[in-house]
Amino acid sequence: MTETKTLAGVLAEPSGRSDGGGKFFAGLLELVSGRETDGALGACIRAYVLDWLAENPLNGFDDYVAGGYRRTYLGRCPQTGWEALVMSWQEGSRTSVHAHPRFAGYFFADGKFRVEQFDAVGPGRARLRESVVVDAPVGFYAVGQDGSFENHIHRITCLSATGHSLHVYSDDALRGAVYAEEA
Repeated sequence: MTETKTLAGVLAEPSGRSDGGGKFFAGLLELVSGRETDGALGACIRAYVLDWLAENPLNGFDDYVAGGYRRTYLGRCPQTGWEALVMSWQEGSRTSVHAHPRFAGYFFADGKFRVEQFDAVGPGRARLRESVVVDAPVGFYAVGQDGSFENHIHRITCLSATGHSLHVYSDDALRGAVYAEEA
């Protein structure tokens, strides 16, 4: 089960939370403004997010959902599509096998996670390619095809008692394709 929560009910503007989430999102929008979405931008976003997380622990987002994870938006820009959100996890919480828009960044602030990457093997079907266990802090990003929501097929599982991650996407992450796992 996934539960989504917005801050102040507005996704169009930075959150304005006292934890710096709004300032983070404004800085992210400044960083991506007018730039090509490519590996160079991905490296800049990764550095920006990990630097911010080093100074801003996400324990203020200790708002969990039994049997799932909570998504809290830091901001979403309707003009560009860029969005950032924090996910709060409990042990055993995991996503479906799913994909994302052109840019997808996953930055684990605290906790231990399994990140599984998949290859599409047919319409709506994917096969496991690689599985890694990561201890936070660590961050990854992927750059795929523009206009597609079938990029970077993956699944994330929380292995620690709790954990937090910060996600950055170039468009609405919820539009990503969902896949059935094939052996």
